[in-house]
Amino acid sequence: LLISAIFDRNFISSAQLRFSAEEHGVPRLTPAQTEALDALEALCDDPRLRLDMRLAPGDIQWLHNHVTFHARSAYSDQGPELSRRHLLRLWITPPNARPLPPIFSERFGTTQAGPGRGGIRVEGQTPYCALEPGM
Repeated sequence: LLISAIFDRNFISSAQLRFSAEEHGVPRLTPAQTEALDALEALCDDPRLRLDMRLAPGDIQWLHNHVTFHARSAYSDQGPELSRRHLLRLWITPPNARPLPPIFSERFGTTQAGPGRGGIRVEGQTPYCALEPGM
Protein backbone atom coordinates (compact mmCIF):
# COMPACT_ATOMS: atom_id res chain seq x y z
CA LEU A 1 0.00 0.00 0.00
CA LEU A 2 1.45 3.34 -1.07
CA ILE A 3 0.18 6.48 0.58
CA SER A 4 0.62 9.95 -0.90
CA ALA A 5 -0.38 13.07 0.98
CA ILE A 6 -0.01 16.82 1.16
CA PHE A 7 -1.00 18.42 4.46
CA ASP A 8 -0.88 22.10 5.32
CA ARG A 9 -3.48 23.08 7.88
CA ASN A 10 -3.01 26.75 6.93
CA PHE A 11 -4.38 26.03 3.43
CA ILE A 12 -7.42 24.31 4.90
CA SER A 13 -8.07 27.05 7.48
CA SER A 14 -7.64 29.79 4.87
CA ALA A 15 -10.09 28.11 2.51
CA GLN A 16 -12.62 27.81 5.35
CA LEU A 17 -12.30 31.53 6.10
CA ARG A 18 -12.08 32.87 2.55
CA PHE A 19 -14.54 30.76 0.61
CA SER A 20 -18.17 29.90 1.28
CA ALA A 21 -20.04 26.71 0.55
CA GLU A 22 -22.83 28.58 -1.22
CA GLU A 23 -20.80 30.93 -3.42
CA HIS A 24 -17.60 28.95 -3.96
CA GLY A 25 -18.57 25.33 -3.33
CA VAL A 26 -16.20 24.93 -0.38
CA PRO A 27 -18.07 22.90 2.24
CA ARG A 28 -17.61 23.59 5.94
CA LEU A 29 -15.57 21.03 7.85
CA THR A 30 -17.63 18.70 9.97
CA PRO A 31 -16.72 18.22 13.64
CA ALA A 32 -15.37 14.74 12.73
CA GLN A 33 -13.14 16.22 9.99
CA THR A 34 -11.82 18.90 12.36
CA GLU A 35 -11.14 16.21 14.95
CA ALA A 36 -9.27 14.12 12.35
CA LEU A 37 -7.13 17.13 11.34
CA ASP A 38 -6.40 17.87 15.00
CA ALA A 39 -5.31 14.25 15.49
CA LEU A 40 -3.06 14.37 12.41
CA GLU A 41 -1.49 17.63 13.64
CA ALA A 42 -0.91 16.09 17.07
CA LEU A 43 0.90 13.15 15.44
CA CYS A 44 3.04 15.54 13.37
CA ASP A 45 3.94 17.49 16.52
CA ASP A 46 4.72 14.41 18.61
CA PRO A 47 8.47 14.49 19.44
CA ARG A 48 8.52 10.66 19.36
CA LEU A 49 7.47 10.71 15.68
CA ARG A 50 9.17 13.77 14.25
CA LEU A 51 12.74 14.72 13.51
CA ASP A 52 13.98 18.22 14.24
CA MET A 53 17.17 19.20 12.47
CA ARG A 54 19.32 22.27 11.97
CA LEU A 55 21.00 22.64 8.60
CA ALA A 56 24.53 23.99 8.53
CA PRO A 57 26.26 25.68 5.57
CA GLY A 58 26.74 23.13 2.81
CA ASP A 59 24.07 20.74 4.11
CA ILE A 60 21.52 19.23 1.75
CA GLN A 61 18.17 17.82 2.80
CA TRP A 62 16.39 15.40 0.48
CA LEU A 63 12.67 14.82 1.03
CA HIS A 64 9.96 13.14 -0.97
CA ASN A 65 7.20 15.75 -0.79
CA HIS A 66 4.41 13.26 -1.24
CA VAL A 67 5.34 10.75 1.44
CA THR A 68 7.10 12.91 4.08
CA PHE A 69 5.31 15.62 6.02
CA HIS A 70 7.80 18.42 6.55
CA ALA A 71 7.92 22.05 7.55
CA ARG A 72 10.33 24.81 8.37
CA SER A 73 10.37 26.66 11.65
CA ALA A 74 10.72 30.43 11.93
CA TYR A 75 14.00 31.87 10.73
CA SER A 76 15.51 35.33 11.07
CA ASP A 77 18.31 36.64 8.86
CA GLN A 78 20.43 38.43 11.45
CA GLY A 79 24.04 39.53 11.18
CA PRO A 80 26.23 40.40 8.22
CA GLU A 81 24.86 39.85 4.73
CA LEU A 82 27.24 36.97 3.97
CA SER A 83 25.93 35.00 6.97
CA ARG A 84 22.32 35.12 5.78
CA ARG A 85 20.47 32.03 4.69
CA HIS A 86 20.64 31.03 1.03
CA LEU A 87 17.99 28.36 0.56
CA LEU A 88 17.52 26.67 -2.79
CA ARG A 89 14.61 24.42 -3.71
CA LEU A 90 14.86 21.83 -6.44
CA TRP A 91 11.88 19.80 -7.63
CA ILE A 92 12.97 16.49 -9.08
CA THR A 93 10.66 13.94 -10.66
CA PRO A 94 12.75 11.03 -11.92
CA PRO A 95 11.41 9.24 -15.01
CA ASN A 96 10.91 6.07 -12.94
CA ALA A 97 9.01 7.80 -10.09
CA ARG A 98 5.63 6.40 -9.21
CA PRO A 99 2.56 8.22 -10.53
CA LEU A 100 0.52 10.17 -8.01
CA PRO A 101 -3.19 9.66 -7.28
CA PRO A 102 -5.49 11.45 -9.76
CA ILE A 103 -6.55 14.11 -7.21
CA PHE A 104 -2.98 15.49 -7.31
CA SER A 105 -3.51 16.66 -10.91
CA GLU A 106 -5.49 19.63 -9.53
CA ARG A 107 -2.27 20.93 -7.97
CA PHE A 108 0.45 19.66 -10.30
CA GLY A 109 -1.24 19.50 -13.70
CA THR A 110 -0.17 15.90 -14.20
CA THR A 111 0.31 12.89 -11.98
CA GLN A 112 2.75 11.11 -14.28
CA ALA A 113 6.46 11.02 -13.53
CA GLY A 114 8.74 13.31 -15.48
CA PRO A 115 9.89 16.91 -15.72
CA GLY A 116 6.41 18.40 -16.20
CA ARG A 117 5.19 17.51 -12.70
CA GLY A 118 5.50 20.04 -9.91
CA GLY A 119 7.71 23.08 -9.65
CA ILE A 120 6.95 26.68 -10.44
CA ARG A 121 6.90 27.87 -14.02
CA VAL A 122 6.21 31.39 -15.22
CA GLU A 123 5.44 31.86 -18.91
CA GLY A 124 8.14 33.90 -20.63
CA GLN A 125 10.67 33.42 -17.81
CA THR A 126 13.80 31.36 -18.25
CA PRO A 127 14.50 29.22 -15.17
CA TYR A 128 17.55 30.51 -13.28
CA CYS A 129 19.02 29.54 -9.95
CA ALA A 130 21.86 31.53 -8.35
CA LEU A 131 24.16 29.06 -6.66
CA GLU A 132 25.94 31.79 -4.69
CA PRO A 133 24.21 34.36 -2.46
CA GLY A 134 23.79 37.79 -3.99
CA MET A 135 24.11 36.61 -7.61
